Amino acid sequence: MDNFEKLLFGVLILSTLLGMYWGYTNPEFFTNRYLMEDGVIEYATVVLLLMGCWIVGQRWWRRGNSRSLKLSLTSFAIIGFFFFVAGEELSWGQRILGLETTDYFKQNNDQQELNLHNLVVGDVKINKLFFGVILTVAILTYLIVVPFVYHKIPTFKKLLDDWYIPIPRVRHSLTYLIILLVITMIPASKKWELLEFGSVVIFFMILWSPRNLELLKGTEIKTKTL
Repeated sequence: MDNFEKLLFGVLILSTLLGMYWGYTNPEFFTNRYLMEDGVIEYATVVLLLMGCWIVGQRWWRRGNSRSLKLSLTSFAIIGFFFFVAGEELSWGQRILGLETTDYFKQNNDQQELNLHNLVVGDVKINKLFFGVILTVAILTYLIVVPFVYHKIPTFKKLLDDWYIPIPRVRHSLTYLIILLVITMIPASKKWELLEFGSVVIFFMILWSPRNLELLKGTEIKTKTL
């Protein structure tokens, strides 16, 4: 673990402990100040998401003529997802630019903002359905199941490596499980915003230092040619 990842771990631990403390002792401060809209936690989340886009883009660019179609597809999928989540987090700049909410979003958005994750379709809240249940299952599968089978099943390992999928390290998976447990115990309803931040920190750390870092950086190609 390099110094930058140690710093991120420190930020993650501190933000979680502060959230747990205020969530129990001062729920109003926790909700309206610590996790306020356009606050430090929200902007830190967006910055990490955009930095993740930059890291993936840089690695793709440095490959030069050795870039494969699979590498390009995976890289742009990750960049697209991170950029989309960053845009949703800021409601696509609505508050920053002072944009008016359109009639459609006023009628169908739970917070009357210009974003998709707060839409309500019928009686179903997209945020709870996709960004809650489905995304949580996907994250747990990626952090727990994928690293395990990556080392146990050679065919699966080759498939993931061929598509340049970043593989979480044990410390990433364990950290997520710990903060998930801790944040779940916070009584304040807005605790999931804190889990969102923690998840983004961990996913950024995975991009920064995945188990297959040499493969993603292309250093294994240089090693083979020496």
